[in-house]
Amino acid sequence: MKWFEAINSLDELRKLYRKLVARYHPDNGGEEGAIKEINAEYEVLFKKLKNDFEHQDSYKDATDKQKQQYDWQKDIKIRETVMQLSKFKDIKVEVIGVWIWVSNCYAYRKELKELGFRFAGQKQMWYLHFDDFHRFGSKAASMDYIRKKYGSVEVKFQTEQEEKQEANKNPRRRIQAV
Repeated sequence: MKWFEAINSLDELRKLYRKLVARYHPDNGGEEGAIKEINAEYEVLFKKLKNDFEHQDSYKDATDKQKQQYDWQKDIKIRETVMQLSKFKDIKVEVIGVWIWVSNCYAYRKELKELGFRFAGQKQMWYLHFDDFHRFGSKAASMDYIRKKYGSVEVKFQTEQEEKQEANKNPRRRIQAV
């Protein structure tokens, strides 16, 4: 594996994938060939890790909702959407379960609507979800509660200056990326 070395879990894989997409996607100045390699390696490693996860004894006792957490089709949709969001500057993107929440994005509200996002007025954030949603109570849940319940990963898109600084700090990685 060229892009994903020493990855042992699906969470590690997703975090590194998001960083690589933010850095090497053509919309951010990367090369198309690099992003194709990253996607191909991601898919192979994802399938392997998913199979390992599903064969763990703890997974057998999981509820249907927990088993749906790593649905391949939902994962593809989430990855594609995150890749599309990577071209927007200075926005905050969080993946919470099978939901994507976006804030600091007033300038891109039209584009978010076109991607299928909806605006949550109480939270002042845009969201998109990839699952059937059932509300279990009439009270609105806070973002802190949602983050604690489902886990949250903030997607950070690197600026060109941050990429250069990182490449200067770790020349081995720069050589590997070329």
